[in-house]
Amino acid sequence: MSKSVYSLVLSDDIVRAVDALAYKMNTSRSGLIDRILAERLSVQTPEVRMRNIMESISRFFDEDIFRLQSASDGGMLIKSPLSYKYKPTIRYAVDVFARGDEFGRLRVSFRTQNSMLTMLMERFWRIFVKTETKYLAGIFDTEYELSAERFSRSLHSPVKADGKEAGAEETAQAIADYVSFLDRQIKTYFENTDNEERAAVLLDGAYNDRIRTADILL
Repeated sequence: MSKSVYSLVLSDDIVRAVDALAYKMNTSRSGLIDRILAERLSVQTPEVRMRNIMESISRFFDEDIFRLQSASDGGMLIKSPLSYKYKPTIRYAVDVFARGDEFGRLRVSFRTQNSMLTMLMERFWRIFVKTETKYLAGIFDTEYELSAERFSRSLHSPVKADGKEAGAEETAQAIADYVSFLDRQIKTYFENTDNEERAAVLLDGAYNDRIRTADILL
């Protein structure tokens, strides 16, 4: 949806109130006015769709495992504990973009000073990327950024099996399902660090099941 520049005549009191609310919401005056009008007129702008996705996403996470908090307008931070002797917390940051070529991005990180844990996570990411690339070949061209302590992956615009564009709630569920799937695979790997070959086989089997059963891929 394109945007253009328009001139509006507004009361000074209205502008002050809009600016105050825009500051609290960490957005611009134009962005807030655009949002208010879109909601009032029931117009589905990219910004409205993005907000609807992020407002819906919390309903699809298991509260016994994950802790969620809004990171920014269009972003969500999800935390999950890893049952490992150093008790690290895995942090999943999900961003959905209202505009641009990229639909969204998932970033995963954890805080640790332990070199062994860092090495194990790096090994997991290499196995995971190799497996995912194998199963998504011909479907998506996914971009990855991988370092010793961080992982980043592009999220693709969600399309359902019937070729139709997924709605906001379906997209939110697909994102939550993917993060939950990734979290399970990390924990499975750490349960099998003494047998990396077995861990790789388990991940391959899990991804095979996911490809066959997932309604929406990202």
